[in-house]
Amino acid sequence: MIRATMAVWLILVLAASGGLYYVKYRVQRLEQQLRTLNQAVVREQEAIHVLKAEWSYLNRPEKLAEQVEHHLDLGPIPGGQVGTIDSLSYRLPAMIGGEMLTAETVTQAPKTGAQESGR
Repeated sequence: MIRATMAVWLILVLAASGGLYYVKYRVQRLEQQLRTLNQAVVREQEAIHVLKAEWSYLNRPEKLAEQVEHHLDLGPIPGGQVGTIDSLSYRLPAMIGGEMLTAETVTQAPKTGAQESGR
């Protein structure tokens, strides 16, 4: 009976030792992965910081004005190109058979024989 009890205890100690060994090295691998990920996060945060600084530098009003002058051929608007609201003509929407013509009514209009046959 004592030998059976010793054998059971020996098996339990070996199982606990094996489990402890497995858990210990698994935790070490996970800690290494965590360190690697934390380093990657820090690198990305530094890169974001640099990108924000570059964005701020490139969006300075003086820099933008310089880029506009260099790349766009803009100038003052001549007085003849500016009009008033009164100079616009007021046109009523097109009507077909007493019905206002809209994009929906155009697409829903009945097809003629030529349109149906695909000519």
